[in-house]
Amino acid sequence: MRTADAMGIALRVVVVAAIAAAVLGVAFLVLSNTSTFQITSIDAVATDHVSAEDIQKLANVEEGTTLLNVDTNAITQSLMKNPWVASVSVEREFPDKLKISVTERTVEAVVVMSSRSVAWYLGEGEVWLEPMNLDVTDGQSADDVALEKATSIGAILITGVPATVDPVAGSVATDDVITAVRSYLDGFSSDFASQIVSFTAPSEASISCVLASGVEVSLGSPTDISSKEEVVKSLLAEYPDELTYINVRVPSSPSYRKIDSTDVTAGTGAVGTSTTGDAASSTSSTGTSQTTGSSDTTGSSTDSSTTTTGTN
Repeated sequence: MRTADAMGIALRVVVVAAIAAAVLGVAFLVLSNTSTFQITSIDAVATDHVSAEDIQKLANVEEGTTLLNVDTNAITQSLMKNPWVASVSVEREFPDKLKISVTERTVEAVVVMSSRSVAWYLGEGEVWLEPMNLDVTDGQSADDVALEKATSIGAILITGVPATVDPVAGSVATDDVITAVRSYLDGFSSDFASQIVSFTAPSEASISCVLASGVEVSLGSPTDISSKEEVVKSLLAEYPDELTYINVRVPSSPSYRKIDSTDVTAGTGAVGTSTTGDAASSTSSTGTSQTTGSSDTTGSSTDSSTTTTGTN
């Protein structure tokens, strides 16, 4: 008898709950399609590269839409078509306002195209964002202009890329040279990576970088990355403010070019040049010596340079 009573009570509870849910569902449906919570204003929060007008246009909220039936997923997907948009936030502010804000992708690199007249912003996730013209004035190079822009936004400069690099806004960069640069940035320690201001990437096997001090480092293919970093750091510590060039393509047999002077000023960071009038020496682990009449390949001196090799 008690079991039957309990079952009867449970059944009544289920029926009441079902009725209540149905009533609430009908009420929600009615409210969703009435003007009670109709959206009358959209607060679009602009960013540096996405205007409020762009946000409203992409959101495309139809007239008569309410806060209860607005499709926030559709709004998000539509806004994500803009390559600058990394994420979207849609908030309902009752009774009649919709707030839409976006978070921009961080620019990770400024990549100078082979034409030398245009550079592209490369965002997080290796997404091509948009191109920018390089307005070069007298006494400047395209790399100078691009480096200035990259530095101002805290990004890396990538130059010397082949003509096969052909960006499309919103697409992911899959070029071997871009992937190689990313491998180096991911493989280096954060401390060392922060010292790099630019990469030159004519091919995957010919990657080089320039440090903030102006020292150019020939890296080669993105292998043995941590070993290459350790060799570079060791040489920089051994010869502070004396090196203009380091070659660690083969980290077990590095070479370097050193200024035979203590009066050396830092380079530009764009091409690794140093200002000095003294001769430079280049050292490797081959154990041979050679005198050459060519100038220092970093452009730091117009005098003849002496190449001296010995034990590293």
